Amino acid sequence: MMNISGNKVTIKKKRGRAALRFAVATFAVAFVALIVISLRLLSSTIKDESYTTSSNSGAVESSLRNFDVKVKNETFSQPLLTASSNQASTIIYKFIDRSKRIEVPDKDRKLAFLHIGKSGGSTISLLLRNGCISAVEGESCEEKRWKTFPGKVGENETIASQRIQFYLHTHHVDSGKMAEYYSRISSLVVVARDPLDRWISAFLSRHPANMDTTRLRNRAAKVRASFNHVPPPIWAQKQVFGIDGVRNDQVHRVSYTGCYPNVQEFVDCATDMPIEKELYHTRITWLKGKNRHSEYITLNCRKICKEIANATSRHIHHIRLNYEAYLKDLPSDKEIFVIRTKHLWQDWRTVNNLLGSPTEVPIPESVDEGQVVNSQKNLPVKSNLSSNGQKILCRLLLNEYKLYIDLINRAVNLSDDDIKTTLEDVQSNCPAIFE
Repeated sequence: MMNISGNKVTIKKKRGRAALRFAVATFAVAFVALIVISLRLLSSTIKDESYTTSSNSGAVESSLRNFDVKVKNETFSQPLLTASSNQASTIIYKFIDRSKRIEVPDKDRKLAFLHIGKSGGSTISLLLRNGCISAVEGESCEEKRWKTFPGKVGENETIASQRIQFYLHTHHVDSGKMAEYYSRISSLVVVARDPLDRWISAFLSRHPANMDTTRLRNRAAKVRASFNHVPPPIWAQKQVFGIDGVRNDQVHRVSYTGCYPNVQEFVDCATDMPIEKELYHTRITWLKGKNRHSEYITLNCRKICKEIANATSRHIHHIRLNYEAYLKDLPSDKEIFVIRTKHLWQDWRTVNNLLGSPTEVPIPESVDEGQVVNSQKNLPVKSNLSSNGQKILCRLLLNEYKLYIDLINRAVNLSDDDIKTTLEDVQSNCPAIFE
């Protein structure tokens, strides 16, 4: 009896193992079949959604308009939806639209340089014989100004320097004469930066703590240079100005202190999120001549933040003077060369080649040599923007991205691959722009 019972138990165990092996095998076959079906569906989707780089005219305008409608129907507390990685890679090609690109015969080119603030234009302007503010009115800049640039870059004048007739920056936008300046030229060389990166740089550059640190750093560099009987570095020679007179500059400083001490708190303030102070009461003091003045003021933080976000406030001038301010008077029949901040020296060389440079222009041999002006390294206040805050700021910059992408597409010196690389950077910063 014991043997019979033991045999039954052994048979049951064998049957159980066999059933388990059968179940595992069935699951494996089903899993493999599922993978095969998924791959076929993915292949079909990619095939159906593929686009060539010569997309239809107006694709950028249409896609951004659709996104604008979505933004208006959502609150700022809602997260932006992003496409899957495969879809996003395909969608980028919709935004490559070269239909607005204009090429001018070389013999007919009349060039100007447009310095959009916080994009690297100060560095390039040093390499231009007409890279000073007064050149647009026919006045001469410093003689051989490119020679102040360190290394081989400043040894010889470039063809771009010889051919660019004048320089445009913030002063010229504020003059209201941009349309008249644009009418003098056929072609424009522009330094351009991703709108989100540019906005954050503009905000941080005017933070009082960063401005004070920059002033002290520049002053110390000048003292060291004087002691060693050598010229101070280029970045130390640039003055850090306040805004609109000493009183208004004090208002600007306390606005940072009391209303938006960092990037994230500014975004909260500008988008109806809870903030610490709706009204900020404080006292400002300033010197005018030999007299000290004092005044108690109340700041409406929410109002100031929204005016800055809408580019209507003078508090942060490089945010007010945005892509729209620089480009609204630019006719569509102008030829555009774009020097991208992230590819500054590569694009500088390409522009010179297209303008007829007989040799490859030298570029900096190190990062430090190339970043000679307005470096924000080692400053005390940096961006603390959260991922959700970044999505909100991207929404506020929607129109700026539209203008930026349009400008990149118009660039005669950029290939489709160059534009794709730039759009991938846009996608990394603000993926919902492509939905």
